[in-house]
Amino acid sequence: MADLMGKVAIVTGGSRGIGRGIAERLGRDGAYVVVNYSDSEQAANEVVDAICDAGGKSVSIQADLSKIADIHTLFAKTIDYFGKLDILVNNAGISGETGSIEKATVEDYDLVFNLNVRGVLFSLQEAAKHMGNGGRIVNISSSSTLYPSARTAVYAASKAAVTLLTQVMAQEVGNRDITVNTVTPGPTVPGMFGRLSAEYQQQAAASSPFNRLGTPQDIADVVAFLVSEEARWITGEEICVNGGAKI
Repeated sequence: MADLMGKVAIVTGGSRGIGRGIAERLGRDGAYVVVNYSDSEQAANEVVDAICDAGGKSVSIQADLSKIADIHTLFAKTIDYFGKLDILVNNAGISGETGSIEKATVEDYDLVFNLNVRGVLFSLQEAAKHMGNGGRIVNISSSSTLYPSARTAVYAASKAAVTLLTQVMAQEVGNRDITVNTVTPGPTVPGMFGRLSAEYQQQAAASSPFNRLGTPQDIADVVAFLVSEEARWITGEEICVNGGAKI
């Protein structure tokens, strides 16, 4: 386990799926964890309770990261609670309506990009303001950027933008020994992928040499390494965590 004792971490979208797995893992490693949620207060508080019951320290903070004012509130409250920020995991995201480019709507584009791209961009901006030297940032992308398929254009494009933001941010804050990396999960359940058909989930599992889908813990363990001191020489990278799946 990584030694994150006394580190303060924000995990956006931390109430469910991959976000919950990351929040609980960082809590076990000693970090004080801010579990951000948009509208799932009960689920977020369950994560907080799980971290605290295991001997950690955690709070939940409501913020819709598609709204700039809420982003400011999230970071301001974190500083109020804990006095600093060491780790940011940009996990919050939305897939929107899956459909062809021909049928894409402005409304769906705005819904997805306002959270997946604008939310990440301005969360990075707040991190640059509040994070101390030697901080760690991990942005969560999607393997849909690596293995494009029909009817994923809006979502996949938004996640591709996240990877680019990682690369730019790494250049901008490296002089403060802050690392910025992307973790790109493959098919993972529970999570967004769990809403797809059982048949498609079976196909995805079969595309991995391990013949299974990923779990939040699979993703969380990699994130925990990237935010540790041992990962100090890794920045601007995209780490694909998909069990070798090609889907």
